[in-house]
Amino acid sequence: MKPMISVIVPVYQAKEYLRPCVESILAQRGERKNHLQEPVIEIVLVDDESTDGSEHICDEYAGIYEQIRVIHKKNEGLTAAWKTGVELAQGEYVGFVDSDDWIAPDMYARLYEKAVETKADIVCCGIRHIFQDHSHADWDDEMQFPEDTYTQQEMRGKVYPSFINDGSFMGRGLQPNRVSKLVKRSLVMENMYLCHNDVTVGEDYQFSFAIFLEAPKIAIIKGFLPYYYRINTTSMTGAYDLRYMDKIKCMKEQLLRISRVKNVYPFEQQIWNDFLCLVVLHIKGGIMAQKKDGFWAARKNIKRVCEDADVRKALETCNMDRLTKAERLFLAFMKLHFYFPMYLAVSLYFKA
Repeated sequence: MKPMISVIVPVYQAKEYLRPCVESILAQRGERKNHLQEPVIEIVLVDDESTDGSEHICDEYAGIYEQIRVIHKKNEGLTAAWKTGVELAQGEYVGFVDSDDWIAPDMYARLYEKAVETKADIVCCGIRHIFQDHSHADWDDEMQFPEDTYTQQEMRGKVYPSFINDGSFMGRGLQPNRVSKLVKRSLVMENMYLCHNDVTVGEDYQFSFAIFLEAPKIAIIKGFLPYYYRINTTSMTGAYDLRYMDKIKCMKEQLLRISRVKNVYPFEQQIWNDFLCLVVLHIKGGIMAQKKDGFWAARKNIKRVCEDADVRKALETCNMDRLTKAERLFLAFMKLHFYFPMYLAVSLYFKA
């Protein structure tokens, strides 16, 4: 029987977590409602040239379960991996699960039911972030839209004005995660050319942005958080990524390109505002990483970031009108090159 849903699992060096991930997808079930049959699901494991044994686990599962297929490809990164999976998928809809995460047993039954009920091209749910070492409280994230179904015309009037930035710091209306969505495969295929492999920060942002601007109808299941996103704190080191500025610039340029190609709403200023928020987080991260070394060690990077031409433009054009007084003051410090007050603010008010 042809699958209704293809679940794409990009796999890279995930030996420790891959089995629980795949087992959670195999365990998918749901109550039959409105005379709908439980969706037939296939699993596409895309091994991105793993060397830790994950590749053998993929083959093992494919040998046992006929609904599991595996492809081994050369390492090209996450975006290239899921794109390969979508190309091989046979289902009308595609979903995504990352190989170190897991999902609730009713996730795809409920998403599929909503898709059939509303005739939606995209159905969204929420995510529960789980800290593996329990060092922080788990936190939930879901789409911050007032309604649960939208046509493209309704999106333009009710959602797009605050889609990327609503005037507050990191005020994103769009929850960009690829894994919290069930999407018609045809819609993904039509927009894959807008998802560049070289975007390494905001990979999912370009995916969601492109498909949302194209989808005739979108549905949301509010309060439903069936996806468990594992946060491995042992891999979250204090190392500071000096290339991060280049990475978020790449993401910004890609979002601007998608906006121009789709041409459904003037998103440019929202994208610049969002970029500026990421820059502030980057400065904060740099100061915290170099906190033990003192101000002069951090000053060089603060200066480099604040003098960047794109950052200057973002500061000059910023129109976020819902910032707190402290946030507005920090942006003023950036604009005036007041590096020590910036350093002091981060050092005093943030924890590592």
